[in-house]
Amino acid sequence: MRYEGGQPLPEKRLHPLSWVFQLVGSLGAVIPIGVAVALGAERGGLFWVVVPLLLLGPLGALWHQWVYRYDFADDGLVIRDGLIFRNLRQIDYRRIENIDTQRNLLHRLLGVADVKVETSSGGGAEATIRVLSLDDARTLSDTVFARRDALKGATSTGDHGAGEPAEGTTLLTLPPGELVMLGLIDNRNLLWVGAVLGAFMQVVNVETLQRLLGPVLRDAGVAWLDQLGLAVAVLLALATLVAVLAVGKILSVVAALVKYYGYRLDEQGSDLRVRHGLFTRVSVTLRVPRIQVVHQLATPLHRLFRRVALQVDQAGGGGDPEAGQSGGARPLAPICTPAQAEALIARALPGMTGHQPEWQSLSSRTRHRLARLWLRCWTALTLPPGLWWLGVHGLWLPLAGVPLALIHGHLYAKYTRWALTPDLLLFHRGWLWRRLAVVPRNRIQAIRLTRSPFDRRYRMSELEVDTAGGGLGKRRVRLPYLDRRVAARLGSALYH
Repeated sequence: MRYEGGQPLPEKRLHPLSWVFQLVGSLGAVIPIGVAVALGAERGGLFWVVVPLLLLGPLGALWHQWVYRYDFADDGLVIRDGLIFRNLRQIDYRRIENIDTQRNLLHRLLGVADVKVETSSGGGAEATIRVLSLDDARTLSDTVFARRDALKGATSTGDHGAGEPAEGTTLLTLPPGELVMLGLIDNRNLLWVGAVLGAFMQVVNVETLQRLLGPVLRDAGVAWLDQLGLAVAVLLALATLVAVLAVGKILSVVAALVKYYGYRLDEQGSDLRVRHGLFTRVSVTLRVPRIQVVHQLATPLHRLFRRVALQVDQAGGGGDPEAGQSGGARPLAPICTPAQAEALIARALPGMTGHQPEWQSLSSRTRHRLARLWLRCWTALTLPPGLWWLGVHGLWLPLAGVPLALIHGHLYAKYTRWALTPDLLLFHRGWLWRRLAVVPRNRIQAIRLTRSPFDRRYRMSELEVDTAGGGLGKRRVRLPYLDRRVAARLGSALYH
């Protein structure tokens, strides 16, 4: 590490093939621009427009590799980048929380990796170094964490290598059978299914079906589709729905197998290391001291297969955008059994799960309030169309929602509860989609009691708990429908 005029001058370079990966990333933006310009330009000007655009990618990639430098200063990781305007950044070792790697097929073929440096500030990676050899990535991680621990007055707690880390204690592995089950449980394709069905209903009509099925119908002695009757038309619609759902589930299974292939969760010192991926190999570090909240999710399909999913909220980190997560949310176990989930929560929150929680219910007025709310919403949605189509007989539609409202209010109040132990705040919410939030009390940063006009009417309060690194994109823990006196006592206990 050299210094000039008191300024650090980083000397370590990227991998010699870094420009190839930079070029691949830049072509994604250059080629569409070149094609668009080429389609709108005259033939004589194509050469002078397209060729310079196509040259920008290689030139920019080579220039980026030549300019980019990194090195280790006494207090932080120093990075110099910038094509035209040179930037010099120094990331304090004490702020660095995670050093993760990502390797697609080309990375693995060439023995290199992209390295992401994340700090406690959150909002995504503080720096992305593209690309380093596995040895350089491991050296980078070891050096950063060793100097961070030295500055904090602590000793190193194990291998933090960003390449292929040393083996630790394996906490969870997901064989292909579990991944198939995960794909069957995943419901993110429902939006795609709705879009396909909507397009199908817009494009396919009686004339289209007559044209497609005409020869078959004539061989069966049926001249027109309307002769098939209502029952057969309903069967065709149901068959279409089943086919689209089946295709959606098959795609979900394939996506789960590709994304989480070889999923392995290891414990190494005070870190939890996650590795997975078939084509793109991802290695993620979960710093146990930075875990703020553990979330457990059990949808109806989870309970059908006797499985749950676990996520953790970290102070800092960029989440997993592919999973639709924001803030510091990270998947701890995309699928596991309830017994495995209990053991993993104990590892993620060591020393805090020894007390048996005493569950407390919500306010006794919760059932009445939710039943009235749902009944009012049902009436607002069904009464106008019922009167429009059925006249006076449409008044029966709002009355049909009374049993549903009563059932929902009863089940929500039955399965929603909270508990307070000397170390943890636990909140179990919902009866159809059941969520459990486990919050260490020593990581609570802010407590807020709110009372809406409806809360005041029912003598209730809502308690909101925020942890370190919270923000607009981070999920806060909210306990609604608490008796106002109970909420005040709970807030005072958490504060002290």
